[in-house]
Parts: sequence; C-alpha cells; structure tokens
Amino acid sequence: MFPPIPENTIRVARASYGKGNLYLRLGDQFNGLISKLDSELLAIQSDGYQGTLLAALTIIQYVEGLTDTELSESLHSRIDLRYALHLPNPGPSLDPFVLCSFRKKVLKDRQCCLLQEEMFKILHPVLGAEEPNKDLNICRVIKSICMNTIRTSIVEAMLHAIEALSANHFTWLCQVAAPHWYERYSCSLAMLDSSLSVRQKEYSTDDLRVDIEYLLQAADRSNSQKINEVPEIKILREKLDQLLHYRTENQCAYCFNNSIERRSRFHPINENPSQAQ
Repeated sequence: MFPPIPENTIRVARASYGKGNLYLRLGDQFNGLISKLDSELLAIQSDGYQGTLLAALTIIQYVEGLTDTELSESLHSRIDLRYALHLPNPGPSLDPFVLCSFRKKVLKDRQCCLLQEEMFKILHPVLGAEEPNKDLNICRVIKSICMNTIRTSIVEAMLHAIEALSANHFTWLCQVAAPHWYERYSCSLAMLDSSLSVRQKEYSTDDLRVDIEYLLQAADRSNSQKINEVPEIKILREKLDQLLHYRTENQCAYCFNNSIERRSRFHPINENPSQAQ
C-alpha cells in the first residue's frame, strides 16, 4: 500500500483542480486499486514501494505519450500527478535513467513483468484511455515509450543541426533543405510540448532517418570541411549510427539519448514519500 497523501499535496492540489480532475480521482482510490493486485507479486517485487511507483509512472507515461524527460519534468511540476501517486509537494526529482532501467528490468524479470501487466489492467481504464488493442502487451507498451523518447531525441538533433547550419552556412542550407523541414523542425513549435507530441505522431522514425540521411549526404557532397566539422552535424551522424543499430532488447532509450554528465543533474526517487515530508 502507498502511504496517505501528504497534507500539503492535498491542500495545493484541491486548490488548483476541481473534484473532477482525473488524477485527483485516481489518488483518492489508488490504494483500493492496488489492493486488487496479487499480494505475492507485491511481496516478490524486490524494489518494493519504488517498483510499484515506477510501474504506475510507466502506465501514465504510456497513456500521456511522454518522453522520459517530459515525465520527469511533469512529476516535478504537476501537483495532480503527485496527488495521484501520494507524493510530497514540492515534488521529488526523478532521474530519467531510473525509468529506463526499470523498463529493462520489466523486460528481463518475469515477476516484475507480471506486476506491470496487472497494474496496466487496473490503472489503464481508470486513466480514461481508450481500450487497448487485445494484442497490446507490456513489451509493446515499453517499445512505444522508448521509441517516442528516441524520436524526440532525433528531432532535437536535427533541429540543432539546422539551426547551426542556418547561422553559419545559410546559403548552402537553402539550396539543399527539403520544404517540409521548416515545419517539422521548427524551433518555435518544438518548444511547445503539446504541439510537439501531436506532430510526432504525424511521421515515423523512418521519416526522420530519411531526412537525416538526406542532409548528411548533402554535406558529404559539398566537400566542405567547415560544414562537415559543424559539431551538430557530427552529433547527427552519431544519432544516425545509433538509430541504424538500435535494438530494443539490448539498448535502452536513455542510453541512446543521454550522457552520464546529464544524468548527474537528477536524483532518483528512492524513498517512501511518507519519509520525505
């Protein structure tokens, strides 16, 4: 069972949202829903409370279509999510690496996978999501989350490359740029999370790969050392190589996207919220 919702979280959440808020309703019935889980599964779960919390976060991430970084930021900024999961206010920091590590464990540990499946069956309908496809399993849920995170990373890399080329090689870029790039890799749109999420669904990872290959081939044909030495172009080459060799079973989305230096900015959720008040 999760501990009671902290009083400060209750006060701020109820002042910010009406009683009809989805996540406030979830928070009010969360322990009742969790009590339906197999007690042996919960007992076997080696991560205890944290494992159950990460399982719930994974379902929320899937339903809302959030990347690892977006979920981490949402948990810190959204009081309704903290209310739903009985977390203190202000919210704890969540290292995106923890999310990825948990997903890898779900794929490898049968008991952890069973717990995730049972929680999915319980929480997915409560979150107001459409009925999932009968063929949808936890492996596909995790793959969907990882690919969404990876796709966002590729969009950002392409955006940064175009920005760098615009600043230093504008004439050349105008000659080679595809017309749809100005919308697909728009900095102003990319800054809007909701718009980015919608736009991501309009094209696949393969579409992005074709764009990157086109730009890099144009850079090669230019025979310009200055263009090929642009740092963002080098990063784009690395992303393309990672994408071409990516395998869900042996590389997590976080490792695809991040360095250990970025990871040091976060602190994992590793304590019971009742201890954090």
